[in-house]
Amino acid sequence: MLDAEKLVDDIARARFFSRMGCAPDLNEGVIYVESVFKVFVEPEESDFHGVYKDLEWLPTTPTQEDPFNSFPKAPKALVELRLKVSKAVMQSIKEVPKEKFIAGAHDFSVAARNAACFAFRQYVSECYYGSGSVWSRVIDLYFSGRWPVGYSKDKLIVI
Repeated sequence: MLDAEKLVDDIARARFFSRMGCAPDLNEGVIYVESVFKVFVEPEESDFHGVYKDLEWLPTTPTQEDPFNSFPKAPKALVELRLKVSKAVMQSIKEVPKEKFIAGAHDFSVAARNAACFAFRQYVSECYYGSGSVWSRVIDLYFSGRWPVGYSKDKLIVI
C-alpha cells in the first residue's frame, strides 16, 4: 500500500536532476548517457550501447499513453492522490536550474518536468492497482538525481 504522505515528504526532500552528467551508478539494466545534448540533439549509437535504434521515449506530456500499463479510468480518490503527488513534484522541480536542460537552442526543461510528473503519477496508479513495478524503478532513478528518458528492451536510458 502506498504511503502518500511519505511519498510527498520524500519528493520535497529530493534533489531532482542533481546527478545528471555525473559518473554512472552501478545499476543493472540502466544505460547512462552523459548529457541532454547527447540524448536529444546529437545521439550516437555507441552512447546508447547499441540500443538507440530500438529506443522508445518515456512520456513527456500528461496526455500520452502509459507504455507499460493499461489502467482503468481512475476513481476520484486516485485522481486526487495523483494530483497531490504531481503538485509536490512540480514544487520540488521548480528550484532546479533551467541550464541543466538547455542544449544549444533547445530547452528541454518543460519535457523534464512533465516526464517526472508523468512517472510519479503512473507510479501512484501502479501502487493503487497493485500492478507491476516499472514506474517504481523509474522514480527510484528520479530520486537518485537522474533523468530517465527512454527504454529499449529491458534497459532504461538515463541522463
